Formats: sequence, C-alpha cells, structure tokens
Amino acid sequence: MQKPKVSPEHQTLEQAATWFVELQSEYCDDQRREAFQQWLLQHPSHQRAYDDIAGLWGNLDTLKNKNLESLNAGSCARPVFSRTGKIITGGLLLAAIGIGAWLDFKAPTTVYQTAIGERQTVQLADGSQLQLNTATQLRVCLSWWRREIQLQHGEAMFNVAHQAWPPFTVNTGNLKIRDLGTVFDVRHDALGTAVSVLEGEVTLHADSKWFGENLAAGFRRKIDQNGHWQKPEKTSAEQAGAWINGHLLFEHTPLSEVAAELERYHAVRFAFADPALARETVSGSFNITDLKPFLHALEKILPIRLERQKQTVVLYSR
Repeated sequence: MQKPKVSPEHQTLEQAATWFVELQSEYCDDQRREAFQQWLLQHPSHQRAYDDIAGLWGNLDTLKNKNLESLNAGSCARPVFSRTGKIITGGLLLAAIGIGAWLDFKAPTTVYQTAIGERQTVQLADGSQLQLNTATQLRVCLSWWRREIQLQHGEAMFNVAHQAWPPFTVNTGNLKIRDLGTVFDVRHDALGTAVSVLEGEVTLHADSKWFGENLAAGFRRKIDQNGHWQKPEKTSAEQAGAWINGHLLFEHTPLSEVAAELERYHAVRFAFADPALARETVSGSFNITDLKPFLHALEKILPIRLERQKQTVVLYSR
C-alpha cells in the first residue's frame, strides 16, 4: 500500500490557520502582512481556506457545543511566551486551540494491513517508519495535536522521527505506549501486548492511567489480556528485530510456542498426538518463509515424527 499523504486541501487549511493566528498577534509587522497577501494571491484556494478559518473563529460558540473541552481550557489560560519571547495572549491561545481542535477532527485516518506471511514497510509523512509483520492491521492518524497509531492486531516495529510536538503514541487493547524518542516493537494478540525497546525509551500507560511506567532500551515487557503485568525481561535488537530480516530466533523455547509462532507466518496448524511433545524445547535461527527445512530440522533434533495432513501438521513421538 502507498504511504499516507496529507491532502493539498488539508495542507492549505493548516497554512491558513497559521496565518490567522499570526495576524492576530500585536507583533505581526507590515512585512509579515505583505507576505500574507502574497500567499493569498498564490492560489484561489488560499482565500477560501482563510475565510473558512476566519469563519470558524467567528463561530467558536458552535465548536464549544461540540464538547471540545480544550477550548474552555484555553479561554482561561494565562499568557504564555513564544520561542521568540513574545507574549501570546489568552485569546490568541484560544484561537490556536480552537483551530487545532478543528483540524484534528478533520485529520484523515489510514489503514494498513498485511496478510499471513507478508511484511510491509510504511513511511509516514512525519518521517517515522513503520514495519508491519505478518497478519497485522493498524490505523494511522497524523494531525497537529497527535501522531496516533491504533494497533488492532499483529506486530509492528516503530522507528519514530523525533519531534517535541505532537506526541507519538501506539494504542493496543488496554495499553497506550508513548514514545520518548525510540525504536520499539509492539506485538498485540489475544494473549495480550508485548513491548520491546531497541533504542531510547517508552512510557507504558495501562487502563487509561495518567501516570505510566518507563521501559528502557534492551528490555521487553508484557501485559496479558486481563491487564496483569509481567516482570520486565532483557532482550536485544537481534532478538526483537529478527523477523525484519526474515528469521525466527528460539532459545530453549517449548515446541508448543514454536508451533504457535509458525502458525503466524504460514497457513498451517500443528497438532500434538502426544501432549508431552509440546514441552520439548528448540533453539536456533530459522528462515521465516521456508517451512519445509524447518520441519525437517525438527525431525533431526527432536524425537518426533511429522505427518502432513492438508493444512495440519501432526507431531508423533518417535
């Protein structure tokens, strides 16, 4: 799928909103007003977009009736300082918040998904890169106020472009992951959510809690489907990102878990004729895409015999 792009209409609205806020400032000089007039003349859509923004500002009561709580907060805010040290009045802050809320409401959402065995790389408009693993679906929303991912199921690696604002968050089930300038992997399935941090740090917020727990590079943590945390455990970039290079890494992993992992990448199901076989362990690095060599290797290293029955592989004791 193609990467999401901000529409020309949305870009023009953002520019118009920026001009509107700047023109309200007492520090806007003649040079900037002349630049604004030049911008208006560049394309007829610029005047229409500016009129829309000005009309929005003139009808803030309508926005308030839509439960945009941030507008009420902005109306009573104290003066703040811009980067240049100039004072932005509470009214100007209200304008920025109101326009930002409207643009956020209008921000498009893009859905990405992969089939079983498929992997995909997505480049976001903010410079962040997402790598989707097998059988994954997520939704992306980029706006003035948020960079938000909804990981509905599957696994993805996030290489986040550093920006002070807006924040970058990943939501899965009852967990919100907030980026603090990182590369991290998130896997979400019926058993819960696992987060592995390769670089930097993330904050984990469970059950919509305001305060979260930080997870640093080199660590992995899981929260189960009932919201119970497991203890953090050490991991490495090689382990967490092995799938990106087309490999599966196992280290004394029970065969039941190995089978479940293979089912993620192939249209196949494993059945244990002898339940004791599920406790046998496997170690090594294996190619994700080629199932046959892996099955042959299993028969050599473990006391088992495999039998393929259409889309089911049955494991017998040998």
